[in-house]
Amino acid sequence: MNYKRNRIILLIVLFGILAFIFGVIFLHPNASKARNNVENSKRIIIGMNKAEVLKIMGTPDAKRLSFENSIDSMYYYEPPFAASEGIYIQFDNREIVNKIFPYE
Repeated sequence: MNYKRNRIILLIVLFGILAFIFGVIFLHPNASKARNNVENSKRIIIGMNKAEVLKIMGTPDAKRLSFENSIDSMYYYEPPFAASEGIYIQFDNREIVNKIFPYE
């Protein structure tokens, strides 16, 4: 009798934990934003200017110096949960996209 009751309690607890994890990963407001960042970044092409990028991607989560030199600027957009890298869009000194680093 106790075995059956303990098993039901364990299943309820496990279901609760899984529901919580699902909620944190998929229903968190930033999760939706990150998914949109990924989809929108697929529309960015080399040669676009900053205004075009901002129209598609929106305001960047951060602005950084590029990896290649300190003249270029780089926009950073938040990646999906558990991605190892974010989305970076690099501009040259004429404010034209010259490199896109998709998330990993």
